[in-house]
Amino acid sequence: TPRSLNDYATHIPILIGLARIRKIRSVLEFGCGYYSTLTFLNRSAFPHLQRLQSIENDASWAETLHDVARNDQRSILTVVDGEIADSVSGLDLESFDLILIDDSKNSAQRASTIRAIASRRPERPWIAIHDFEVDEYRNAASGFTQRYVFKAYNPQTGVVCNSPTQASW
Repeated sequence: TPRSLNDYATHIPILIGLARIRKIRSVLEFGCGYYSTLTFLNRSAFPHLQRLQSIENDASWAETLHDVARNDQRSILTVVDGEIADSVSGLDLESFDLILIDDSKNSAQRASTIRAIASRRPERPWIAIHDFEVDEYRNAASGFTQRYVFKAYNPQTGVVCNSPTQASW
């Protein structure tokens, strides 16, 4: 599949589709995104959303997104110093229905975030990973027991989880 002209948005149809097959009330977003953050907060796309927790390590980008979403009480934006992967250990991953991994400025850092989440072996959430055609991300996600790759759009989106009963995609 040729690379999309808007490669920052290819995961949006997948996220909306996931919201159609599961009541997604809580989302953990690693790496704010103009497309993803606003899609999560769009009540037509995510009608059941009660909480969006976004983790970002680029302060200026976080400020931009905070300004866009500031009037929505469901949105909580946390800016961390250092690597986003280092913030994973302090989070209750089981309290989320969906986790989006779309962070960092390079593949090594994002792969580190994926590995940090995989090492916690969360059972409840679905984990969506943008740019999943990157071998480093697929390898980092190899510890998840259930994996599916949406290849219709490039960049691709992977959805992984650890519970066969949760894998209804």
